[in-house]
Amino acid sequence: MKVKGEKSISLYLEWFLILLFSGIISLLFFISSRFVIEQQIDKYHENRNLIRNYNEKYISQLQKYIIEQAVSSKDFNKLDKWVNDKKLIYIQIKKNNEWIYFSDFSMDEIQSEDYDFFPASSDNYYNINFSDGTAQVFIMGMYSYNSYMIALIFNIIISFVLFLILTILGIRKKILYINQLSQDIEILEGGNLEYDVHVEGNDEIAALAKGLNMMKISFKNQIQQVECLTKANQEMITKISHDLRTPLTSVLLYTEILQNEKYEDKEHRQEYLDKIVKKVQYMKDLSDRILKYSTYSLEERYIPTKYISLYSALYDELSDMCYYLEKQGLKIKTNLRWKKGQIYIYEEYLIRILDNIASNILKYTDKQKTVLIWDEYFIDEMCITFENTCKSKINNTDSHNIGIQNIKMMIKEMNGSCEVIQNEEIFHICLKFRYKNN
Repeated sequence: MKVKGEKSISLYLEWFLILLFSGIISLLFFISSRFVIEQQIDKYHENRNLIRNYNEKYISQLQKYIIEQAVSSKDFNKLDKWVNDKKLIYIQIKKNNEWIYFSDFSMDEIQSEDYDFFPASSDNYYNINFSDGTAQVFIMGMYSYNSYMIALIFNIIISFVLFLILTILGIRKKILYINQLSQDIEILEGGNLEYDVHVEGNDEIAALAKGLNMMKISFKNQIQQVECLTKANQEMITKISHDLRTPLTSVLLYTEILQNEKYEDKEHRQEYLDKIVKKVQYMKDLSDRILKYSTYSLEERYIPTKYISLYSALYDELSDMCYYLEKQGLKIKTNLRWKKGQIYIYEEYLIRILDNIASNILKYTDKQKTVLIWDEYFIDEMCITFENTCKSKINNTDSHNIGIQNIKMMIKEMNGSCEVIQNEEIFHICLKFRYKNN
């Protein structure tokens, strides 16, 4: 991901510039070093003693060749062969004050009198004994040629090595950066998503590093979303599973009543059966909701909250709750005025809230004391309060207060609120619903 206005440099251009720079430096080194070396070679071969030694060496070889081959001063073919073998030697032969041989010209092509010769030095003239008599030989050679060739080869090798070194140094930084990226990727593979990949430069490799950072952030966000959703689902499933306990207890209670025929008549019997069916249906709805919550995202969850008549919403559920608590041996005192109006609720949540409150009352209440239930009304709010005296020794069966957490979560999602006082003396909970008077 590139930043706006940021100039990107291609790796091709970078490497071309590295090669160009290395080539220019190497070429300049080659030219300058060659010039200096040739100057030193020329200076070295300007020594007359050195030249004389070379001349004497080759004259000695020529004299030996003439003796071995019985060469005469007119035997030009043999002289040409010797000169060609030496390659760098040039000779002229003078006999009886007449130039009779030039190693670089054929006597058939040019007359000796037409050839302008200006001898360089008397050091270059030597008397040689041919088979037909003594002749004067002028000799000269490019004795520095071998030094030039050796220096040239050495110079080319050094310049090429310099080119390689400069090129390697130029790309070394990128190689080190690629190695750094490899290490960064290994760290990310290890699960450390807090680690930032190093970003250097503005080329394709830097763009790759930026892309890795963006991918890391995106992947991290996805993991966080999955963890958040998973946690929310687990919490919701835990809460719904907890809420299944109270209706299940109620079903067992009503089933026991029917089983022991503790009902007054067939009408009461049918009433208990209806309660069992209602609770079982409610438990089925809760189990279905567990499945839905395990597959829905947070955004997909919809709570169909609406305004419902206060009496129709609360009367039956509170009656069932009070009946259930009384069957458990508790004393219930209600002060409910049932004013006309509507409250903003989701019926399933209301059932679960009342079941959780009933469960908490059973856990903490002193059965010798009375459970109080009353209502209060305000301009846009209706409150219903449950209060009981706690028993002296509380069995901490719900140490995590899942029931209270469920109540607060559900009442909040219905745009209401909840006040809880829970200590060694009392358990007091006040549910506040949005309310409007018809």
